[in-house]
Amino acid sequence: MMFLRYFFYVVLGALFSAVLGGLFAAMVAFISPDFVRELFSPTETANLTRYAMAGGMIWGIFLGTAVTAFSLFLVTVLQVARLWKRRLDGRS
Repeated sequence: MMFLRYFFYVVLGALFSAVLGGLFAAMVAFISPDFVRELFSPTETANLTRYAMAGGMIWGIFLGTAVTAFSLFLVTVLQVARLWKRRLDGRS
């Protein structure tokens, strides 16, 4: 059951990250609608630094979710190892 609990933590963490990323994007669009307009259909005079920054923000959310999932995976592996050790020590 512990595996399912951690699995749901990962799913909830990913959903929370998606909501957080969406809220952040909405805030950026509210503050600078021209930036978002140029981001998805850049003109020839578009600033590449701004475009790179927006891409970096998006990948930051993705990498944060991946790191969270990996961390929870490691915790799950440790918990399963402890359970196996307890079972083996109890049988000896």
